[in-house]
Amino acid sequence: MSFTTLQELIEQAVRGNTTIAQMMLKTEEEQMGIPKLQLIEKMSEQLDVMEEAVRKGTGSPVMSRTGLTGGDGYRVNRYAQKGRSFIHPTTLNTLSYALSVSEVNAAMGRIVATPTAGSAGILPAVLIFALDSGKFHRNEIVLSMFTASALGLVIANKASISGAAGGCQAEVGSATAMAAGTLVELAGGTPLQVGNAVGIALKNSLGLVCDPVAGLVEIPCIIRNGLGAITAQAAADMALAGVKSVIPPDEVIDVMREVGQQMPESLRETGIGGLAGTPTGKKITGQLFSKKAGSQPAKYQSAYEIIGPIMVGPSSSHTAGAVRIGSIANQLLNEKPVYVKFSLMGSFAETYEGHGTDVALLAGVLGLSTSDENVPLAKQITEQEGLSYEFTKRLLGSYHPNTVLIELEGKTRRIKLVASSLGGGKVEVQELDDYPLKFSGERPTLVIRHIDKKGFLAELSNILNQHGFNIARLGLERSKKGGPAVTICEVDERAVTEIIPILKKELGIFEDILLVHLP
Repeated sequence: MSFTTLQELIEQAVRGNTTIAQMMLKTEEEQMGIPKLQLIEKMSEQLDVMEEAVRKGTGSPVMSRTGLTGGDGYRVNRYAQKGRSFIHPTTLNTLSYALSVSEVNAAMGRIVATPTAGSAGILPAVLIFALDSGKFHRNEIVLSMFTASALGLVIANKASISGAAGGCQAEVGSATAMAAGTLVELAGGTPLQVGNAVGIALKNSLGLVCDPVAGLVEIPCIIRNGLGAITAQAAADMALAGVKSVIPPDEVIDVMREVGQQMPESLRETGIGGLAGTPTGKKITGQLFSKKAGSQPAKYQSAYEIIGPIMVGPSSSHTAGAVRIGSIANQLLNEKPVYVKFSLMGSFAETYEGHGTDVALLAGVLGLSTSDENVPLAKQITEQEGLSYEFTKRLLGSYHPNTVLIELEGKTRRIKLVASSLGGGKVEVQELDDYPLKFSGERPTLVIRHIDKKGFLAELSNILNQHGFNIARLGLERSKKGGPAVTICEVDERAVTEIIPILKKELGIFEDILLVHLP
C-alpha cells in the first residue's frame, strides 16, 4: 500500500491535487493489474447488491431466520412517509435503509460486507440515500466507494474491523467513520475534511462493545446500523461545516485499537456479556439454543477486502469467512469429500449456531461460494451428497478467536487445516497437515508437496521468474532435512494454471501441486 495512515492518505491527495477515491483507484489498478474501467465495473456490481438489499427490506417486511427480528426497516420507512417524525422524514429514510440491509443479512440474504456483515447496513444506507436525493449521478456514488475502501483499509490495518478482536466499535464504528468520510468527499469536501469526518464519527463509537444476544447478528446489531447511518450523515455535515476533530483521526484509530485490546472477552462477540448477559438476553438464548451453555492482526490491501465480499448473511467473520475457509479445504482435498470434522475455538465455538458458521463451513467444504444463495441449505445438500460431518469445540492455540480445525476426507485423500477468520470475510490458514504455513487464498497460491532438497526454493523462483510470475509470498516447511516438505507460493498473476505443468516437469521431486484461489 502507498499509505498506512490517514495523514499519509490526506497528504498524498493534497500533493497530487486529486481525490482519495482517484488515489485508491490508481493504487488498486497498480496492485491488482486490472484496468480501471474493470475495477469500476466490479464496484458498480457491489452497489447493485447494496441497493437490492435496501429495496427488499423497505418494500416489504424481511424476517430473520430465527423470527427474533425483522420488519423494522419497512415499519420505519412507512412511518417516515407520514411526515410526523422528530427528525426530517428523508433522514429517517436513511435509518430505514440501514435497518433493511441488516435485516436482509439476518435473513441470510445477499449483502456486501462493508466492512463486515455486522455493519453492512451503514454505507449502503447513506449511499442509496445520496443516490435517491438526485444530487449525485450513479457513477459518482460508485467512485465514492473507493473513498470508503481507502478509509477502511487504514482503520483495518491500524486497528481492527473484527468484533471478536475489537468489539462493535471495530465494526459499526469503522463503518460509520468510513461512511462519514465518503459523504464528505462525495459532497466536494477537502481531504482534510474527510479526515475530520472520520475522527468525529469514530470518537462517537469508542468503547462500543460487541454483545450479540444469543450470538446472533440481530440484537443489538440491526439497531446500531440504523443509528450509525444517521451518525455518519451528521459527522459528515459537521466536517463540511468546518468542525474539526481536535484529536487527529489517526490517534482516534490508535485509541480504538487500545480500547479493543482492553475489552474483556465477554464483550467481544462471544454472546456472553453486555446485552447478551441480561436476564432477557439469556432467556432468548435459552429459547433459541437449548443446548448452549452459559490474535493476530489481519493485513488488508485491496478495496474489495473492505467493500466486499458479496455474501449471504448473517456474519462476515462467522459466515463469509467460514465459507472461505471451507472452500480452501475443498480445494486442498481436490476430490469429493465424504467426511469432515470441524473443531471450533473461541467465539466460533460459542456462537457458531447463531451466526450460521456451521452451515457456512459445510457450504465451503461442498464448494459453494460466499454469494451462493444455497449456503443456508448446506446441511440438506450434505445429505444429498453423502457427506458425513460433526462439530466439536476445543482449544487450538493462541490464534484469533474465530479459528477452526478442519479434518476433511475423501475416498483417497485426507487433509488437516487450521484457519482463522479475521474479519470482513478475510481468512488466513495457520497450519496445513501440522505444518505451520500461512496463506489466505486471496492471491493464486501454489501448494507444493515435495521432498526437501538444497536449492528447491531458488529453483522454483527461477522458473516462475522466467515465465513472468511475481512471487508475493513464499514459505517452506519440512518434517526433517531431506524429508517430506510443503511449500506455499502466492503469486500476483491470475493465469497461474499454465505454469503448473511446467513446474511438474522441471522440478522433478514434487508429490503434488495444487492451486488454491478464492473468488
